[in-house]
Amino acid sequence: MKQSYKLTGGQAVELEVNSAVPELLATFDRENKNAERNKRRRNEISIDALHEETGWELTDASVDIEIDYLKKEEKETLIAAVLRLSEKQRRLIRLRYYEKKTVTEIATILDIHHSNVIRQLETIHNILKKYFEKLL
Repeated sequence: MKQSYKLTGGQAVELEVNSAVPELLATFDRENKNAERNKRRRNEISIDALHEETGWELTDASVDIEIDYLKKEEKETLIAAVLRLSEKQRRLIRLRYYEKKTVTEIATILDIHHSNVIRQLETIHNILKKYFEKLL
């Protein structure tokens, strides 16, 4: 079987080849085209290559160390402030803000009038407010 080939100089040459060779070359060519097409379709590029081409670096935007640190510091400061309160005041805070009890429910639990609960919460609020004002 004769097969035509173009050389790099533009010359066309016909050579006698085994009939399996053109089929094999066509298979290689088809597989190469498919691989190139799949590569373009997937946009395969490594992170290292992306950095080399653009200077862009992968960063995790979901983590902000500064904000996490500030939240932790605020929490520790609040805990320190609450620990300065009396046991009765801490119990009132736990009932109101952690257990999400209403003023009426707290009054029933502590067997006091609901106006006393409101007054005590205001007192606690003022104590904590003064504590945080000193920190600033």
